[in-house]
Amino acid sequence: MASQSSNAGGRMRRLAIFIAAAVVVVVVATVIFVRSQQSGGPGGSSGAAQGPRLTPPTGAWWGMYVPPPREGTLLSTITGVERTIGRRLDIVFTYHDMSPTDNGMLLKADEPQIGEDRILLLSWEAKVWSENREIPWRQIADGSLDATVIDPQARRVKQYGKPVMIGFDGEMERKTGSGEPADYIAAYRHIHDRFKELGVTNVDWVWAVTGYEEYQSKWKAFYPGHEYADWISYDPYNFGPCRDAPWKSFEETLKPTYDWFQKNGFAEKPIVIGEYGTEADPDRPDAKAEWYRGIPDALAKMPNIKALLQWNAVLEDQRGCDFRLQGPGVMEAFGAAGKDAHVNQPLP
Repeated sequence: MASQSSNAGGRMRRLAIFIAAAVVVVVVATVIFVRSQQSGGPGGSSGAAQGPRLTPPTGAWWGMYVPPPREGTLLSTITGVERTIGRRLDIVFTYHDMSPTDNGMLLKADEPQIGEDRILLLSWEAKVWSENREIPWRQIADGSLDATVIDPQARRVKQYGKPVMIGFDGEMERKTGSGEPADYIAAYRHIHDRFKELGVTNVDWVWAVTGYEEYQSKWKAFYPGHEYADWISYDPYNFGPCRDAPWKSFEETLKPTYDWFQKNGFAEKPIVIGEYGTEADPDRPDAKAEWYRGIPDALAKMPNIKALLQWNAVLEDQRGCDFRLQGPGVMEAFGAAGKDAHVNQPLP
């Protein structure tokens, strides 16, 4: 009886060990599966990005694109706008081409001074402005511009040291002469990887589309992958009478594209509204101010929007839609929206 009891005890111990080992296997497999699911998403599956350093924990940053002045400095123009709206901007948008000249220089002119108290969002376009020429994405992807453009700017950003946001060739889905979606992805990834190889660690990468619904079917084809894009960006405008379009509130202007991103594999990505604004309605003088007064309530319904930048300029096209903060009560409405707690978040 003692021998039989001993054998039974041994069998029970071996069974317990087997069960414990099986549990470990199941747990490990579950963890691997979950991580693989997290690292996937449109355009990429080789590992999730570490996440941007610049995302506010709650709310969103308040920013603006201010056109460079004909006289004076951009910094003085920005501080003048800030005095008018009664607060400092959190984030400022500037544009750059890829010529090996001043225009292609990231952190040019007084941008480093602007960035001392603000975040810089640098748009880097695959163009040479002085020649009105688009640079083929394949030419960027194959390293042809590394020595003259990419590497010098990577080193410049690294030396600057402060975190910046860089967007490569935004609204690419509208371009016809730069290449195919695969060429864009290869160019985007090449720039990203080149910066990484040169030890640049202070960049949050921004992937920006128009946000226009007619282009939705193209967006995923141009996406470089979650591990390459820290932020998602789009540029919603209420064109109204300027383009014979129906009038939309701030929420109606932004939310359809916002919802599309939440439902199509981008819900874990913070959103920066790189450009936004509204035209005036000549039949309703107060409509433009009302549009800006609706911003705080609308943002509360779109928590993944972590930064937004008013495009305070006139569009450079045939119709010249005017999105400047002008008109009855407009600047006051924008200033009041900018004082809402949702868009008053501490900078890093």
